[in-house]
Amino acid sequence: MGSDASVVKAARVSFAADGLEFDGGRDSGLINYLAKHNHWTPFAHTSITLRMTAPVPIRTQCFKHKVGFSENEESRRYISSSPKFFIPQQFRKHPEGSVKQGSGEDMHPTGNKYWRRHFQTVNTMCLESYEMAIAGGMCPEQARFLLPQGTEVSWYWTGSLSAYARFFKQRTDPHAQQEIKILALECGEILKPLYPVAWEALTS
Repeated sequence: MGSDASVVKAARVSFAADGLEFDGGRDSGLINYLAKHNHWTPFAHTSITLRMTAPVPIRTQCFKHKVGFSENEESRRYISSSPKFFIPQQFRKHPEGSVKQGSGEDMHPTGNKYWRRHFQTVNTMCLESYEMAIAGGMCPEQARFLLPQGTEVSWYWTGSLSAYARFFKQRTDPHAQQEIKILALECGEILKPLYPVAWEALTS
């Protein structure tokens, strides 16, 4: 919902000048001024809904972004489809000399191949246990505890342009986890052509 013009109209209403037509050249300057000086409310008069899919820990990181967002997630209390699991394409080492969060360089191809097989084995075991519990009459809300953290979940995520820009900037930071960084970049690829001037101003 909305466009670059919506941002300009919301800003102009302060001067009762919101009826003016959008002028790309002139109004791009206004949008950049608003973003530069952190006048974020005009950017909040937009609404974007995305269908997101991510493994549980990445979903949890997304949900930490509360301001300007609303989420509704699928629940294994009610759905019976077979769950899917996220397996990294490349595994990373623990950073040397650090006990904090983050990761280091990529693992050697041999180690990477080993851990991919191990993830697949464990995921298969968890899926079989989950399906056995359901088939044995266990309620889904308890059977789901058998599923691993890598289980993919899907949700609708609605937020304003300003909210998505904050998410994008924080989660594409060099210190952000690689998996959520990829997700944030995908969001940016969707939003940039919809709000070309405002998105560039907010995220550059």
